[in-house]
Amino acid sequence: MTYHSDTSKTVTTGFGAGWFMAGALVVTLIAGGFLYYQGYFTQDEEISIELNLPNMDTKKITTPIPGNTDG
Repeated sequence: MTYHSDTSKTVTTGFGAGWFMAGALVVTLIAGGFLYYQGYFTQDEEISIELNLPNMDTKKITTPIPGNTDG
């Protein structure tokens, strides 16, 4: 008579892709809440650009000629 002992058992711990996805969702929700709290999603969609040119009240602009010292 042959005696058979099954000593090998498979144990699963429950850490799989589902837990990874749940963790990623939690991190995404926290980051989204932080950005919402900071006002990232409620910013105006307008851009204002100012160009300030110096000496616009000067009537005459003199440019020195190369080699001429009296400008």
